[in-house]
Amino acid sequence: MEAYTKKIDNLEIKMLVDTNLKEQKTFWNIYVYNSKKDSVLIDHFEYSKIYEKEQEYISGDIRKHIIIGDVILEHKTIYLMLYKHGKTYLNTYEFTDDKKFIKNEYFGGSIRSGSYVNYGHPLYLAEIKPITENELFIYLAGGTEMSSGVLPMQKFNNLSKKLTRIIFNENSTKKIENNEKLFETLVLEQNKEKIGTLIKKILIENNHLKINDNFKYLGFLDRSNLKKTRVRSKGLIYFFFQEKSINSNIKIIKYNISKSEWLIADFKEERIKSEE
Repeated sequence: MEAYTKKIDNLEIKMLVDTNLKEQKTFWNIYVYNSKKDSVLIDHFEYSKIYEKEQEYISGDIRKHIIIGDVILEHKTIYLMLYKHGKTYLNTYEFTDDKKFIKNEYFGGSIRSGSYVNYGHPLYLAEIKPITENELFIYLAGGTEMSSGVLPMQKFNNLSKKLTRIIFNENSTKKIENNEKLFETLVLEQNKEKIGTLIKKILIENNHLKINDNFKYLGFLDRSNLKKTRVRSKGLIYFFFQEKSINSNIKIIKYNISKSEWLIADFKEERIKSEE
């Protein structure tokens, strides 16, 4: 069973699920394909339980308990967000040549779940976004078919090799109304200069930046409904920037599409407790 597939340039990432009836085991294999015949197995998981159709109404489908949320390729390293039996991980596979790689696993926390009868199958969504040469930001949502929601954003620093949780200070959030429908159909990738100028103007007008301060717009993470509707009518866009110097900490300004308002708030990075 093909559980996941994504094409990246000339590569394709696939997760295939198999069942061994004799051993009563389920296997998950993640491959990188250069072509239909040329592939590299980069990960393997197994669990001592199999899917039984006659028991599905009680225990669900075990094959749905490992989920790939997103995968990207940056500088010969594959970054993969994985849900595995109630927990989330960032796995990295750094290739040293076409076939050899170094794997690292970073625990991202537990995601609340429950019995299939009460809560249904697990749900898991992720988006990995490179913002600087060495920093990735990760959007997460998850839970179950009966109860799910957005989880705190995460950040991976490729120099320190640390995965942290982003916690916004909601009490100090400043809301700035904007009556214009700024981002309904705007192609964000093609309007970097326009967006940077707009954000700098908003920050200056609201005393979060001085007119002569350095400012650098870095990019965005779009969590709107654009892909489903082709027009942004709800959701958030996260915009990333630096001020004062290019080596300063990354800052984030959010835009709430349905309310047409900017959200300016400080955030802190919280260490994720080790896996128990």
